[in-house]
Amino acid sequence: MARRPDAYDRANARPRAAVTVASPVDAPVDFAALVDRSIAKPGRYLGNELGVEPRDWQGARVRWALTYPEIYEVGSSNTGHIILYSILNAVPGQLCDRSYLPGPDLAERLRLRGEPLFAVESRRPLPAFDILGFSLSYELGATNILAMLELAQVPIRAADRGDLPLADPAAPPLIFAGGPTATSNPEPFAAFFDFVVLGDGEEVLPEIGLVVAEAKAAGLSRRELLLDLAQVPGVYVPSLYGPGADGVTQVPLVPGIPARVLRRTATPMPHYAMGLVPHIETVHDRLTVEIRRGCTRGCRFCQPGMLTRPARDVEPEAVIEAIETGMERTGYSDFSLLSLSCSDYLALPAVGVELRNRLADKNVTLTLASQRVDRCDENIAHILGGTRKAGLTFAPEAGTQRLRDIVNKGLTDAELLRGIRTAMQSGYRKIKLYFMIGLPGETDADVLGIADTCRNLQRNCTDLGRLELNLTISNFTPKPHTPFQWHSVSTAEFQRRQQLLREALRPLRGLKTNYTDVRLSAMEDFVGRGDRRLAPVIEAAWRSGAGLDAWFEAADRTYAAWTEAIEAAGLGGRYRALEMGAWSSTEALSSQDLEAFCAQPLPCDHIDSGVDKGWLADDLSQALAAAVVPDCSFEGCSSCGVCGPELGHNVVIPPPVIPEQLPQRPPASERMQRLRFRFAKTGSLALLSHLDLVRLMERALRRSGVPVSFTGGFHPLPRVQFALALPLGAEAAGEWMDVEMAEWQDPAWVCQRLQEQLPPQFALQTVLEVPVSGVSLSQELVAATWSLVLRPEPSVAALGAAPLVSLAQWEESVEALRNAGEWIWEDTDKKGRPRSRDCRPYLQDLRVAATEDPAAVSLLYTAEIDAAGRSLRPEQLQSWFSQQLAMSLNMVSLRRESLQLRQG
Repeated sequence: MARRPDAYDRANARPRAAVTVASPVDAPVDFAALVDRSIAKPGRYLGNELGVEPRDWQGARVRWALTYPEIYEVGSSNTGHIILYSILNAVPGQLCDRSYLPGPDLAERLRLRGEPLFAVESRRPLPAFDILGFSLSYELGATNILAMLELAQVPIRAADRGDLPLADPAAPPLIFAGGPTATSNPEPFAAFFDFVVLGDGEEVLPEIGLVVAEAKAAGLSRRELLLDLAQVPGVYVPSLYGPGADGVTQVPLVPGIPARVLRRTATPMPHYAMGLVPHIETVHDRLTVEIRRGCTRGCRFCQPGMLTRPARDVEPEAVIEAIETGMERTGYSDFSLLSLSCSDYLALPAVGVELRNRLADKNVTLTLASQRVDRCDENIAHILGGTRKAGLTFAPEAGTQRLRDIVNKGLTDAELLRGIRTAMQSGYRKIKLYFMIGLPGETDADVLGIADTCRNLQRNCTDLGRLELNLTISNFTPKPHTPFQWHSVSTAEFQRRQQLLREALRPLRGLKTNYTDVRLSAMEDFVGRGDRRLAPVIEAAWRSGAGLDAWFEAADRTYAAWTEAIEAAGLGGRYRALEMGAWSSTEALSSQDLEAFCAQPLPCDHIDSGVDKGWLADDLSQALAAAVVPDCSFEGCSSCGVCGPELGHNVVIPPPVIPEQLPQRPPASERMQRLRFRFAKTGSLALLSHLDLVRLMERALRRSGVPVSFTGGFHPLPRVQFALALPLGAEAAGEWMDVEMAEWQDPAWVCQRLQEQLPPQFALQTVLEVPVSGVSLSQELVAATWSLVLRPEPSVAALGAAPLVSLAQWEESVEALRNAGEWIWEDTDKKGRPRSRDCRPYLQDLRVAATEDPAAVSLLYTAEIDAAGRSLRPEQLQSWFSQQLAMSLNMVSLRRESLQLRQG
């Protein structure tokens, strides 16, 4: 695929030279040339998850690509990403595909080949879509978005995307952002997006699709379309706004658009959460169902709690149905209930017990995304975990009662201890605690209070056993639309207080502590409360290699790139002023001065979160007085300004009656039948690892409903054994797998049920019954037959052409290897110790044949497999042939033709 003429070269920010387009702009990329066994985790890019359905590309009026600016394992785990994908694909005439941040190896290959980043399902280049939507959930994640735009060959700035009608093949897609950071303060990122979606996307995205469809049909220019989009509630078009008289606030530049853009809210839709099941392991490898959206606890540091009001409970019956149906459809062994504070969902105990009862024999585990320690009672402790107990996480946030009152955490020391003891009485011994340092009003005594809290918890729980704590200490960063948005923090003070805490925690045992890098927090704060002047800073930092992942690879270099970009933009003084801000500057202000200070314009004042800015200032005054404001979901209204016809009202469902708890039953472990399957693994499944294949099979067995037998112990697993792991990238024509049943079943019926739940590329060929008490499948192996295609690597001297090797030369090499007395292979064992062994005795047969490619040959060989599973590996033959021919060889394809067993 050729580059678009307006694509940007990341190295020098100049347009690349135009390349003649040899194929339509919407033709799929050459996927086989881009993604092969040499790419790390190629399963990320296959787009073949369970739940993917064929889409009508030509028939779609609007084509979306939801582009998550993180690697696949993170993006595909995001519940909002999957829900919006599922909703858009349910809208007639609209199509939605997905794309993720590629790994460095694929990114480099895309650049070398001049091909744009593509969507994983259709494998079409991202410029072929009408709309690219990015999730902006973290301030520093914008650099990943710029990286994806550059790889997609789309101009990174909205002003450079022209004014062609969207239906014109040369028109770049509309680029938009959504997510909490985009909703909070889009101004630092405004230059990069055509529009921004504020708040919940479930209802507004289909509305946007209808507007775009009409604009395409009418042939509207890009600007005309953006004017129409600005009329959609919840859509902010940065190019239509500019600085007002105060130089800070953004005001409309054209008539007829709102002066302040109000975010959208939507009712949670839990049934859309089961849309896709990845074949590779992801960060959250489980079914996740939302039970409550929004939080009204009023923690003064918490931006999500302010931006997601009002609180909206999901009907218990809908949650139970979504989980029960979802577990059947997906085959997951774990599920999670999602909310900013799951414990505030009053139906949680009843829903949890009902789910535990219904899934009592399914070997499943329940986790909660977040919960309050003061609501961790016996009922909640009972429903957590399952056959396998997951970890528990609580967030006291501050080390003293005084500071928790200032931030309106609403948690007492007694409640914290009671919750921890309840967890330990239910069998938990390892608990994770989140704390913050740098909160407004914090003193050294509050910092040391974190150590005192941990010490007291361990001491007061000794009668229940040894309590192990895993602490995460983050640095408070003020967020827009919160009562603490006017606060200043100091990097130097963060460093001092981190050291103070380290020394206080050092004597404690049974404790692990992780600290957030203060430099990361400083950049997060600077960007999060910034304005449009930060666009060149973000772009310059990205061009210097300061991507989001770079913080974890080379923090010093990344921080230097950011600070250099800040200085180059002339914002160094402003950054240093923020960095050296006083900790308690607001305490010295009178009430009148504080009111005047908070009334000053802010860059995001035109973004209407629903929370009144005056209420935030009043709540800051409450904080200075250490006054706790009650949760308006359960007590009186605090008059924050959210509730009304536009954003709705709190929806709190009264707690249902908790069902009687039925005893949990371990999964069936009887070994009544053993079935041996012969199968083939072909096509894209060759790019799944062996562990991914095992995971795929386990989930298929769950979905099939066949009575598989499980192992015992704390982590029961289906009794499934594959004969011999396949290397990544290898197809297979005749593999073996044993599955044990807890009840006797007709083998043909089991084969049929299981095949219905497997991808077509995983074909069950035969099934037979073997003795349950027989030797393991791996001990039955005697030999393997492989076919591989080898091709000389292109020669630089030959201007990129592969040197031709005649078939006679290959045959001579085969003969020389056959006649060699030994084939010595040298490598290291698992402990890194050198070892050497002779592999010649494994060879049983070796042949060579020509292929359609005159530069390549096909090798077919059979090798013995010893009792330890060792044999002659394809890459070993590749290496020895390279030595014989004195040239580097590429393995073009790899296939295990068969595995031979003693019994057949």
